[in-house]
Amino acid sequence: MYEIDFFAAGEGERSGDAIALRYTVPGRTDPIVGIIDAGFLANGELLAEHVPRYYGTEKVDFVLSTHPDGDHVNGMGVVVRELDVQCLLIHRPADHGYSSNSGSKPAEELAKLVEDEGGSVVEPFAGVHAWNGSFVIAGPSEAFYEAQLAAQVTTIKESARVSLAQRAGGIPVFKAARRFLSKFPVERDFDDAGGDNPRNNSSAILSLIIDERHLLFFGDAGVPAITEALDCLDGEGRTSAWPRLIVLPHHGSRHNLDLDTIKRMLGGPTSSKFGTAIASVSAESDNPSPRVANAVGRRGYPVSVTAGETFRHSWDAPPRPGWNGQVTVLPPLAETDLEN
Repeated sequence: MYEIDFFAAGEGERSGDAIALRYTVPGRTDPIVGIIDAGFLANGELLAEHVPRYYGTEKVDFVLSTHPDGDHVNGMGVVVRELDVQCLLIHRPADHGYSSNSGSKPAEELAKLVEDEGGSVVEPFAGVHAWNGSFVIAGPSEAFYEAQLAAQVTTIKESARVSLAQRAGGIPVFKAARRFLSKFPVERDFDDAGGDNPRNNSSAILSLIIDERHLLFFGDAGVPAITEALDCLDGEGRTSAWPRLIVLPHHGSRHNLDLDTIKRMLGGPTSSKFGTAIASVSAESDNPSPRVANAVGRRGYPVSVTAGETFRHSWDAPPRPGWNGQVTVLPPLAETDLEN
């Protein structure tokens, strides 16, 4: 049994991730309760209310912070203050020689809050296992993470130069108009459009196997990070069957997946439905990318989006009286050469 709640995080063109979940494992009486990212401050408050109301407990077995961007971590302080967090999984840049990294201060503050209440703090590196192997961190490896920390020093300076160019009008900003189609367009090969930044590529990637159903949570990881994680999962023997749920990285951005990686994860196009893909997006967001959404949809993974609504995805879970979460499933989308 599992139930996963995807919260509406963000507004305007800003999207975030805030996920609560509960699942059972053999040999344990109480379900595992977890939180993966906590979105913005308001999402942290909603999570702190949601867990006792719908899961019947204030005890949270794990809280995973995939990476320290504000749309993932700003609500985390409320969560660790108001709930009984047993284990916080968070990267700590200071322990790797990068105390000046902007993710270091929130990481240390959150770690202290949890440790002061008797909880444990673990860095989420590839190979971390828990709860009868149901829970495995697939990436990043410590070496890959440290390489991303080093790369951030350079990209911060480059980002400042890009920002100045944008303000000067040197780089046009394109917002694609979304058009729905009755069927998928012909598939064309695509790359990751230059990829994502090293901060996003430092995201923790989580693999859950519950009742033989494989669930994958990618944070904001890009192709290099996902490739390393899939290699880890191959070595763990966790890729013998197609996943049943994938949470698209970085809200389904064009910069975080290419067609080859999607093929590796999900195989070829099919008329069968293998599972579900999720994209956490605001109602006004350009994401998910039409090319990404269509590619996973062709492979039997219809894309559900939060789009301003909180919804529940579940398997063999008890009914939830009074729950009104809405699910928006995207139809095929028109693709253009100018998309995010």
